[in-house]
Amino acid sequence: LVVLDFEATCREGEPPEPQEIIEFPSVLVSLREGAVVAEHESFVRPVFHPRLGAFCTELTGIRQEDVDGAPAFPEALAAHQAWLASHGLLERDGAFAFVTCGEWDLRSMLPRQCAASRVPLPRVYRRWINVKTIFARTLGRSASVGMPEMLSALGLELEGRHHRGIDDCRNIARIVLELAARGASFEITSHLYPSQMPALPLTLHLGAHVREVTLKKRQLASLLGLAGSTFRTKVARVETMDGVELTSDEELAELLPGAALR
Repeated sequence: LVVLDFEATCREGEPPEPQEIIEFPSVLVSLREGAVVAEHESFVRPVFHPRLGAFCTELTGIRQEDVDGAPAFPEALAAHQAWLASHGLLERDGAFAFVTCGEWDLRSMLPRQCAASRVPLPRVYRRWINVKTIFARTLGRSASVGMPEMLSALGLELEGRHHRGIDDCRNIARIVLELAARGASFEITSHLYPSQMPALPLTLHLGAHVREVTLKKRQLASLLGLAGSTFRTKVARVETMDGVELTSDEELAELLPGAALR
């Protein structure tokens, strides 16, 4: 299991738009060994809102100097994948599963960050285990509790700083190991489907006509309908500019913002 817990730019009230990941940590847990076997941590340099506010630093403990010299998100994502590969986790499907505390990290934050940075969202990050669900099933408790409450219910003390990504990963790993010791079964609880991914800006071509549009849901039927309404004609086929027809929602999930289609 790979425990993952992002920290992101924040401020009192609504977060900045776009919100950006500023810490990309993970802890690798072996259920067979019943132990943590590796860690990975990288700060990430925000590019849309490069200055961290006092609220963000006070909450996370992440300082301006931590992110100023850090890689931008595309490089941090590549480094994380390289770390996964170094442990043989990308060699076959199902070799591991991500574990998060809630749905935000992989359902919301990572897809939005990839869209803002105009990089593909790797398939391996589109399914995960929500430890809150496993906690609720194992202990018969509510799944709406947070990490400190889960630690307390399991008789564990909070270690490190809450809302510092690597410390949160370590604490979630401790929850995972305690739940495993109590007989918990760790199976995938959540998926990110193409229709749940962020809205997609596109450039549509029909003959000499070119239009800038935004596809709100990555569904083929929605794309055909949007193209039809945009050009005021029935559209039954959409393809990439090099002639590859799009035939499934999954193919739409691979498109980058600003992609050109005809």
